Amino acid sequence: MAEHPFDPVTLSKIANMELRAKLVADAVLTGIHKSPYKGSSIEFLEHKEYSPGNEIKHIDWKVQARTDKYYVKQFEEETNLRCYIFLDASGSMGYKSTGMSKYEYASALAASLSYLLLKQSDLVGLIGFADTAQRFIPPRSRLTHFHVLINELVMLKAAGKSHISKILNEFVEKVSRHSLIIVISDFFDDMKEMMHQLKSFQFRKNEIILFQVLDPYELTFPFETITYFESMEDDRRVLAEPKTIKERYLFEINRFIEQFKHQCFENQMDYWLVNTSAPLHQTLINYLARRKSALYPFLKI
Repeated sequence: MAEHPFDPVTLSKIANMELRAKLVADAVLTGIHKSPYKGSSIEFLEHKEYSPGNEIKHIDWKVQARTDKYYVKQFEEETNLRCYIFLDASGSMGYKSTGMSKYEYASALAASLSYLLLKQSDLVGLIGFADTAQRFIPPRSRLTHFHVLINELVMLKAAGKSHISKILNEFVEKVSRHSLIIVISDFFDDMKEMMHQLKSFQFRKNEIILFQVLDPYELTFPFETITYFESMEDDRRVLAEPKTIKERYLFEINRFIEQFKHQCFENQMDYWLVNTSAPLHQTLINYLARRKSALYPFLKI
């Protein structure tokens, strides 16, 4: 059977991050345009008197009937959205069972979203973090800014402990009001502290989107033989018989996911669970199609 180009295993073989992101973004645009959701990317700005070269279809015939003069409608992009992408590069994001690690998947997701936003002239910034901010790229809207973001994503490596609430607290005053905040992480951190800091962004009129990225092994715990389970962020190491802890593990991980999802819903934050075994373009298509059917799509596709 031929390999699907966006299968995580195949995608992981494409070393060039820029190419990887553009392939996924183009596939997303194609997939979305096949969906039943339709939208407009422009809005009316003002009238301008017709001059040779203007498109006939933009003549406002109602104005012509009232004034006996020809005016064309001018349009502008609906928004110049300012988006900050917080990307978790802590040690736990380095985990992978097959295909792409959580960090590789998350960084490809960040790159693809950046490309889609920059193509519609929105501003995109990046904060790569573990227990400290390792990279901060202020938002820019030029398409050439994509290369800057890609270079930073390539340089980031998953390592160290996670401290999401500390990073959010550090940036809450630095982020412009009325921005879109995207956080991509496994969110293996203190939920109460994270939600407290996320609400601080909301208080400043920012919108929140949270992508929780998890490996299929973290979701299903398919281990069968006695195994060493090692922390990716410190030196803890436990030898265990998987069959004796599987039920308890699945109960705890599902409870954690459901509690986090419920907290997001209660606080009007957009939440999306990402399984790294899913083709990346399909993950984005599913999310954006859901988003496009809601009141506030942020991509005009």
